[in-house]
Amino acid sequence: MAYALEKLVDQIVLTDISKKALKRSKYNIYIPRYKKWSRKISLQIEGKDKNISYDAIVIASPPDTHLNLIKKNINKSKIFLIEKPICEPKKKTINQFDKIINTYKNKIFLCGYNHRLFPSTIMLKKILKQQKNNFNFIEIKFKENTDGFLKAHNWYKSLSESYLSKTKSGGGALSEHSHGINLCQYIFNDNVNFKLISKNINFLKNKKENYDESSNLILSNKNKIVNIFQNFTTMPTEKEITINGNNFFAKLIYNYENSNDRIIYYNKVKNNKKIYNFKKKRSDDFIYEAKYLINIVKRKKTKKTKYILSAKEALKTMKLICKII
Repeated sequence: MAYALEKLVDQIVLTDISKKALKRSKYNIYIPRYKKWSRKISLQIEGKDKNISYDAIVIASPPDTHLNLIKKNINKSKIFLIEKPICEPKKKTINQFDKIINTYKNKIFLCGYNHRLFPSTIMLKKILKQQKNNFNFIEIKFKENTDGFLKAHNWYKSLSESYLSKTKSGGGALSEHSHGINLCQYIFNDNVNFKLISKNINFLKNKKENYDESSNLILSNKNKIVNIFQNFTTMPTEKEITINGNNFFAKLIYNYENSNDRIIYYNKVKNNKKIYNFKKKRSDDFIYEAKYLINIVKRKKTKKTKYILSAKEALKTMKLICKII
């Protein structure tokens, strides 16, 4: 996010509770990945900026720390972007988040389900709108592995040292890969009137780990059936949305080639097939999000605006996960 924001803002303050982690972010992550450190970024121990306010605050720490960081920094900004999942799957935490959002109505709370912003996702929504959402079956796969996470966080010797290995801390496939569930909500225009038909969740439990490594959910929404797969065990990854309607078929494949996306669309009435390709780089995942955030900062609207990354929708995702687990 710091890299994505660097060309869009004048100053970035990167905070952590650990000096070691701050140095690591600069010398072990940022510079090897992006070649050069930006002078716009300053490093600071979390909590030592008591008299400073910001245009926006991005919270990108483990999920079970999000609530306390929001409370701690609530008076330092009017705009907060919280990494997904918004919190751990805990009803008490969800209720407190709800209370904060409802109390501070002059502030904007967002959550980083950035796949909602991808040009490919937006195109899929346009296709559904053209077809008047007249579909009966949807399948969403968000099947990944933890190899990328461990490479990006090479100070962890194994997954057991990270929050990902603890479902109760917001780890596990259901929470970490909750893009699948959240994209399902988005396709239904955030109407979360889902009925759980069946679930198949596999837990990995030992002395150091206790997390859901794979899940298959079958849901219904009125007359529409939804099949959602989320896991930690698939290599190479499978990130797809398949939608079948009476008059059309559409399939969105994320990262079908490198980081590029593709949509295959077939109009059954016109007997017409189209393929849409979307070129993007890995860093674009966050650049879309950064541009979205800066546009909100510039507009400075806080009331009566529906935000595509609204934290309220993210809380709906976590409420559904709580019911499932």
